[in-house]
Amino acid sequence: MNSTISPCPPGVDSGQYRIAFPIETLSQVPADFVLPPDFAAFDAGVFLPRDDAGWLGRRGYPARVLLLSGREALVIAHPSAGDPPVRVILDCVERAEWGRILLVGWFDMTWNGGQIHLPYNTRSRGPIEKCLRTIEDRWLPESSTPRQSSPLAFGRALDLKFQNAGSAELLAGETPLAQLFQPPDRRMRRWWFGRSQRRPGDLVWLTARRLLWITERHKGGYLRYGTVSHSARLSSVAAVRCICSGRQDVLEIVHRDGPSWSILLDADRVADARKFGAVASEKL
Repeated sequence: MNSTISPCPPGVDSGQYRIAFPIETLSQVPADFVLPPDFAAFDAGVFLPRDDAGWLGRRGYPARVLLLSGREALVIAHPSAGDPPVRVILDCVERAEWGRILLVGWFDMTWNGGQIHLPYNTRSRGPIEKCLRTIEDRWLPESSTPRQSSPLAFGRALDLKFQNAGSAELLAGETPLAQLFQPPDRRMRRWWFGRSQRRPGDLVWLTARRLLWITERHKGGYLRYGTVSHSARLSSVAAVRCICSGRQDVLEIVHRDGPSWSILLDADRVADARKFGAVASEKL
């Protein structure tokens, strides 16, 4: 792309654009978006199109511009939305969530007292996910820990879906130090007629930069065609522990601020989860 030409010239409503594109210079910011007066330079950026129209022409979210400058991300909604700009100080971000389910994608950042939700359509995921990956890499602390050839692995070997999902999540130079994998399983529910029910799979990785939980669980259901990835800085994690009860065993990742991650365990995965928790606790 020619970095001297704006993809959205003056007079054009950028809210009508349906394709995401990278923003490399101020001249490429659509003319109908107004930047804060103190925002003069940035390192990476992307235009995120608005949601497709649903029933009665309603849309779930407006077009947005996302810019990264130093250790701050700026999100500006299309003027028609009437939303104020949101500044995200990356050093304050504690957790991030990245979901992809067929054409539905989203990236959330959470900090003390705040959260931003950035939905997008995965049909134009290229420039969007490149910018989000840059933000994620800028957010997580750098590490001087030497790379290791393979992690301490607990649980089962990764299946193909989680191999691909894990490879897609790791940042450049990032390798797992420890791994816990509980594959998906098919169970029968005891109704009048047997019904097959899939128990979602879970992968937890400890790296030198974060705790990463990749799961097929979402809103109480099973994601057959997608995964959700949760990331937390090691400094924001207070504990990794197993909670065993008569009803359900859980690997709990406790955050210093905000709700814990609770990963449901099969009975035969508890011992592996305890070992993973012990290794992770040494790194916190």
